[in-house]
Amino acid sequence: MMQNSDARYAIYCIPEPETRLAALGSALLGRDSETGHAVTQPVFSGFSQEKFHTFTAGARRYGLHATLKAPFFLKEGIAECDLLFAASRFVESRQAIMLPRLKFARMGSFFAFVLSEEAHEEQKAVERINALAADTVSFFDQFRAAPSAQEIARRHPHRLSSRQRTLLAQWGYPYVFDEYRFHITLTDRLCESTEAYALEESLRVYFASLCNESMVVSGICICKQRLHDTDCEFMLLKRLRFQKD
Repeated sequence: MMQNSDARYAIYCIPEPETRLAALGSALLGRDSETGHAVTQPVFSGFSQEKFHTFTAGARRYGLHATLKAPFFLKEGIAECDLLFAASRFVESRQAIMLPRLKFARMGSFFAFVLSEEAHEEQKAVERINALAADTVSFFDQFRAAPSAQEIARRHPHRLSSRQRTLLAQWGYPYVFDEYRFHITLTDRLCESTEAYALEESLRVYFASLCNESMVVSGICICKQRLHDTDCEFMLLKRLRFQKD
């Protein structure tokens, strides 16, 4: 089937509003993921506001989130309401997940929050969120249009492992199932430099109060990117909370 090309959808885990994670993370990116409103970014010593704004440009477009199912186009003949109805069914039999401690980390060339896996109970929690991500990828794949050659090329398959290329071909994204790692992106990719190390230290201080805090995943968030909008930001379309006690 052909794809509906005017908008992309993604299924994210977005921190609950009114939490410190949502407040500090949204401020860092310069946009509230819940409302889409602009937020004043913090000022870090050694960086102009304009410079720091460029460090978060891509992350700001996607908003503060952890990916459960990466952005996709809908198949032709499938409407947004079909996706939302299926999502309401998906959450009916699921329980909230208490995640382990958040850890500020460098993931390759960008900074993110990842999950601690030091204690046995933390490892079990990571297994639960990984299972949710795997279920999300599988369940909602019925709505995903096959990616175009251009979309595949943007993933730079020549840089991926054999396993990742297989996942990309089958699921439209290389970091799913055994390649998945829950993380909340905080910056764009940065070159190795003195500037990057200085920013890392500043961000560690900025997020110090959040490190070792847990996070509750109480549902899923359906987000939408209107490709004809000027900023092309992903906006929260609907937050659906798990309904099983």
